[in-house]
Amino acid sequence: MDNIAQHEMKLTGYILKKMQGLPNIQIYGSSDPAVVENRLGVIAFNVDRLPHALTAAILNYEGGIGVRNGCFCAHPYIKLLMGLNDTEARLIEEQILQGDRSNLPGAVRASFGLYNTTGDIDQFIETLSKVVTKKYEGKYLLDRKKGEYHPEGYTPRFDQYFQL
Repeated sequence: MDNIAQHEMKLTGYILKKMQGLPNIQIYGSSDPAVVENRLGVIAFNVDRLPHALTAAILNYEGGIGVRNGCFCAHPYIKLLMGLNDTEARLIEEQILQGDRSNLPGAVRASFGLYNTTGDIDQFIETLSKVVTKKYEGKYLLDRKKGEYHPEGYTPRFDQYFQL
């Protein structure tokens, strides 16, 4: 277990250092790569002025990277992190009740485990860099009812992600 904890700390420091090199990234929680002893290999973040669901979709479709996005079953905490006041929160709740989840507040969460490597993180950073610089390939369409993005006219190149 000590080896696993050390590996996770190494990867956590590595990803935080790499993410600091990208502009317009808001990391929630400690972002100091030198202080990882009490931090898990779970990084919640947002890209400035980009919906969390769009960031997650691009990482998924274009990088083959599975991340989670949304409120993570912690709606009150996400409202606090996003700085939503009661009026804004009620407006969003009303939109949801009307079938529109397109403004749902949230973040993207990347996590890793004992099987991950620095190479996996490098792939994540490479794809996230494309998101931040808006150099991703697909045109993404928003499904307002679900609050999810899907690419139009984009075909994933699975041969880059999977080999048998």
